[in-house]
Amino acid sequence: MNKYPISLYLDPPEVHFECRVVARLARVSQTFIFKCEKENLVTTRIMLHGEKGLCFADVCKLKMIRHLYEDMGLDLAAIDFVLRYQRQIKILNHKLDQMKDHIRQKEKAHQAEIQTLRRQLDNLVER
Repeated sequence: MNKYPISLYLDPPEVHFECRVVARLARVSQTFIFKCEKENLVTTRIMLHGEKGLCFADVCKLKMIRHLYEDMGLDLAAIDFVLRYQRQIKILNHKLDQMKDHIRQKEKAHQAEIQTLRRQLDNLVER
């Protein structure tokens, strides 16, 4: 059971993997992980047993970084740029979805108001 040692980081409580395990999961070297940490692309935390570790989100992020670095040929500065804009795009898409929902709600409210006014108009015409 010691093949993939995990530990809970106390603040916030989430599972972290040792860097050597992360290296296997993300198919990168530990040196590459520490380069990414130096560039602030990922954040390692000291786990309860004293080893550095990364959370699952950072493991996924490392996979993306590896793809951009190895397959796309980008350097770490360019990868930082790409990841920042990807985050901005996600935020903007979320805001856009919220605005669309707000517009749909307003449209439903207006449709209900139109139906009410039509009924009132029909009642006036029938008299």
